[in-house]
Parts: sequence; structure tokens; C-alpha cells
Amino acid sequence: MNEPEIELGPLDAYMDLPAEVTIEDTPYWLVRTSEGRFRLLLALCPHAGGDIRPMNDVLFCPLHFWTFHAESGVCLNDPSERLMQRNVTVKEGRLYAVGDPY
Repeated sequence: MNEPEIELGPLDAYMDLPAEVTIEDTPYWLVRTSEGRFRLLLALCPHAGGDIRPMNDVLFCPLHFWTFHAESGVCLNDPSERLMQRNVTVKEGRLYAVGDPY
């Protein structure tokens, strides 16, 4: 069974990362890992639902000052917490969100 794909657009539209992306009315940050892979990290804090924003080299929630690793989404305040994420693939120069959030 094929996983659902949602087209995000051309790769060259995402030169500045992290980039804001909205899928099915849900906000994400598109990031690139040190291995060169793309992923989407939910832009809502799992702690209190605050808006996650980039700050220096982390993602930050201003409600209670939680910070998240900008590649993995793991919370730096409580490593048992993390941002939900979605996989991203590149096909013929276009980005696609693949599968459901996890």
C-alpha cells in the first residue's frame, strides 16, 4: 500500500530553512538534517500548544520557554517530549510530505 503524498512545491522554493509549511490546516517547519534529508516538524508545542518559532539554531516555544532540536524535534528541556513530524521525499526536484504525522 502506498503512503499518501502531499506536494509541497519545488525544491528551490525552500532555500531558506526552516521554512513555514501548512498542510491540511496544520502548521509545520520544513527542516533539513545534517545528512541532507528533509522533514516536517509540527509548529505547535506538545506541552501547551504554543506556536513554535525558529530562534538561532533551535525551535522555541515562547509560552513556557521550551526549546527543540531543529533537526530531530526532540525537546531540550524534557527529552521524553518531541515535536510530531512527517517524512519528506524529493522527486524530480519537488518536495512531498509522505505518510501521516508520527
